[in-house]
Amino acid sequence: MFRNWKILCCVGLLAITSSARQVKAEEFALDDQHTSVVFAVSHMGYSFCYGMFGKYTGKINFDAKNPTASQFQFVVDAASLDTKSVKRDEHLRGPDFFNVKQFPEITFVSKSVEVVDKTMNVTGTLTMHGVSKTIVLPLVHMGAGPGPDQKQHVGFSGKLTVKRSDFDMKTYIPNIGDEVTLLLSFEGVK
Repeated sequence: MFRNWKILCCVGLLAITSSARQVKAEEFALDDQHTSVVFAVSHMGYSFCYGMFGKYTGKINFDAKNPTASQFQFVVDAASLDTKSVKRDEHLRGPDFFNVKQFPEITFVSKSVEVVDKTMNVTGTLTMHGVSKTIVLPLVHMGAGPGPDQKQHVGFSGKLTVKRSDFDMKTYIPNIGDEVTLLLSFEGVK
């Protein structure tokens, strides 16, 4: 009987210790009012054309103590692109480029996170124009804390380059550059 009591105590101690070590990731909804996705592409090598997307949804599961356990999911409304030119935007939404009627969403779903120095290298699947590719999105955790709404906020920023030809958007290459630089900054709210 004493032996069984010792076994029960050991099992209980192990359960308490392991649960104390497990820190759950906190879930945040993407705050579209404090999120930006800006893109830049070369125009004939003479200049860069800049634009941005304006509508986003998503979810962030962030574990501050163990960032490798974090997860990111984003959906961008492809039709929400804006380059400050109505004619160009209509062309970009059409079949030569994003073809938003057939492919209305751009999505990213993370698979894993590796931390190198202060950068979280987030490996995930980017789906755009009906093509899915594995990419690595380097993110910097900008900070976390209460916002003016007294809710918990968390923020990140990142920069990466993708080739639009990898997503079957090849119109006007090389006059319009193949490489597209993306600048991201986003917040999540708990």
